[in-house]
Amino acid sequence: MIFNKVLSWTTGVFITLFFVMSCVDRAFDEPPVYTPTIPFSANSSIAQLKSKYIPGQFVDITEDLNIVATVIADDRSGNFYKTIVVQDSTGGIEVKINSIGLFALFPVGTRVGIKCKNLTIGDYAGLIQLGQGSYLDNGRDRLAGIEDALLDQYVFAGERNKFVVPKTKSINALNSLDLSTLIKLEDVEFDRAELGKTYADVATQTSQNLSIVDCNKASLLLRTSGFADFAGFVIPSDNGSLTGVLSKFNTDVQIYIRDTTDILFNKTPCGGTTGQAVLKSILEVRALYTGAANNITEDIKISGIVTSDRDNSNVNLRNLFIQDASGAITVRFTANHTYGLGDELELNLKGIELSEFNGLLQLNNFPANKVTKISTGKSISPKLITVAELLSSFENYESQLIQIVNATLTKSSGSNYADNVEVNDQTGKINLFTSQSAKFANDNFPTAIVKITAIVSQFNSKQLLIRNTSDVVITGGGGQAELKSIKFIRDLFSGTLTNVSGDFKVKGIVSSEKNALNVVTQNVFVQDASAAIVIRFSGNHSFNLGDEIEVTVKGVELSEFNGLLQLNGTPLANAKLISTGIQIQPRIATVAELIAQAENWEGQLIKILNPGFSKSSGSNFSGTVVINDGTGTIDLFTRSQANFASDIFPTNAKSITGILSQFTARQVIMRTSADIEP
Repeated sequence: MIFNKVLSWTTGVFITLFFVMSCVDRAFDEPPVYTPTIPFSANSSIAQLKSKYIPGQFVDITEDLNIVATVIADDRSGNFYKTIVVQDSTGGIEVKINSIGLFALFPVGTRVGIKCKNLTIGDYAGLIQLGQGSYLDNGRDRLAGIEDALLDQYVFAGERNKFVVPKTKSINALNSLDLSTLIKLEDVEFDRAELGKTYADVATQTSQNLSIVDCNKASLLLRTSGFADFAGFVIPSDNGSLTGVLSKFNTDVQIYIRDTTDILFNKTPCGGTTGQAVLKSILEVRALYTGAANNITEDIKISGIVTSDRDNSNVNLRNLFIQDASGAITVRFTANHTYGLGDELELNLKGIELSEFNGLLQLNNFPANKVTKISTGKSISPKLITVAELLSSFENYESQLIQIVNATLTKSSGSNYADNVEVNDQTGKINLFTSQSAKFANDNFPTAIVKITAIVSQFNSKQLLIRNTSDVVITGGGGQAELKSIKFIRDLFSGTLTNVSGDFKVKGIVSSEKNALNVVTQNVFVQDASAAIVIRFSGNHSFNLGDEIEVTVKGVELSEFNGLLQLNGTPLANAKLISTGIQIQPRIATVAELIAQAENWEGQLIKILNPGFSKSSGSNFSGTVVINDGTGTIDLFTRSQANFASDIFPTNAKSITGILSQFTARQVIMRTSADIEP
């Protein structure tokens, strides 16, 4: 009975609990969602704020101006740095903030309120910006960013996901009111010359400009930071829409994307190339020419490597030579092109004129939008051939890159490359033509036996074209030049420009240091036991401090540049390396002795003991520093490009070693900062 009573009691309790629990409301209230609000209303606009800007000045805002705008760009991708860009209905402006990771506080689409009082409005290269105060950067005032510790006093985050709809515009319709606003460009593409490139140089983290064009040939620069997380992405080749923030740098109008989702290129490029063209060899295309101008009707394309060098201007800037495994041909564009030596191109030929110009077969009036750049840095191996072989089968070799060895160069009048120079390899003769517009036209050609790499061309008569002076290499056999001392060559100068008429050469040790950049890269100081002289080459040389070199100087100009005697325009092919690692012992002299013996010791390595150093303004080497050893003073000059230019000079030292030079006034040039013994 007791058991039954306990059981009845227990059962009752469970039943009661069951009904109680069945009546509990299990629908919990949702926690409230926090929506940040801006604690003030706008009493001004971006347009009114920008009206305070005074060009060339930093203007502190003294009024209680409050603006409310929307973030259109942040620093998430790295393409903007310590910056957000905000826009309201009247315009946009960059806001400089001295902090990173701003996208966490102010992501794109966030409404922000900015209290502008005590902030500063200024510009960077003409683009108006908002920051706070200024700072000195390499002697120039720059707008400073709002400090992170003060940020919450000036910039207030509000609602998110309030994205600004970009304004759709054409390139030609853009104006200053669009700066720092979000715009959208339709039917645009990368210039065909840009294809194959990445947005920026990710290896060196260098920013880059790329040209964006529309089908009417209007263009705009796309600027990308080398720190952007998409810097190493290859740019797309199609056409489509691009959304970005419009900017400027001085006179350059630029656009910045936030990330690659701002680019939607999914349409056929402006040239109408569908990619269905049939690839043909250049030899097959040449065979389509039957003696009269005609237009190519087939949907065909060719692919090849550019063998001409537009940078040195020996080929018309509208022309290039392109070669594949089968042959080569000249392409003449409708305007100046941007393709460089070694670029690999694909050309759509449908509708292109195939014709001859003064005997040279060419693809004429070629539009840039029918070209796709595939890659860069390619090369073609020249075909080794004699002049006789070339002349006997000229049409087969036309426009190709060839090489002739054991040749000599002569000219009926003069010693430079300009116009026609005769090439003779003992099997035959052919003209080497150089345009007077070529950068090396006035350089002297070598008189020794050479190896020539050139493009086979034609202008009524058969001719060769070199790309640059590196195409002419001394190979020997011209070793009849007489070795002379540097003093002998210096003594040939009588006060006016002259050319060395004798078949002479000099040999000496390089005393300058090209890697420190305190001497221009075309120049080298060379010294032997008798004297020293500057050799100014026709291009950038590769000789290092301590190299022993031999230089043929026949026909080379001997002249002064601002008082400094030099062998000017010396062909790179005239110089050859003999040995390396040779040291020159500097001449120890006082400043007074240097001044007295300046002409005799010009270009030589000298050493001054117990010098003092001073400068009228500043404390680094860049520019002119005065050396005083108690016997006199002389300038120590350092180029701003030198890698030690920004180093602080000492007030005194045990010694200084340098090259005695001249730029109107006498001066000393250091090779490296190690030339000063503290």
